[in-house]
Amino acid sequence: MFGSSGACAACGQAIPASEFVMRTSAPQQPLHVFHIKCFACSKCGSHLMQGDRYYMLAGSLVCEQDWQKLMKSANAAPGPGAPLRKGKVGRPRRSRE
Repeated sequence: MFGSSGACAACGQAIPASEFVMRTSAPQQPLHVFHIKCFACSKCGSHLMQGDRYYMLAGSLVCEQDWQKLMKSANAAPGPGAPLRKGKVGRPRRSRE
């Protein structure tokens, strides 16, 4: 229901069943659930809105602009220990779904 721990993937605090949340999921990837206020880029802190593109890098959200900066850096290419997933922000959902 809330991912594996019942807590926000960004702040680690519990998510009440009645609260709206943002989720990231992909086939064969763990589900990450976030408070709406915590659904932000881990690099620049900008909040991701519906329609924004993002990447999940080792369990952290990265906006498309910061992802491009990371890829330009020669030593920041993801290795086998850094799972990568690309997504597009959808609409908030109730956490109890």
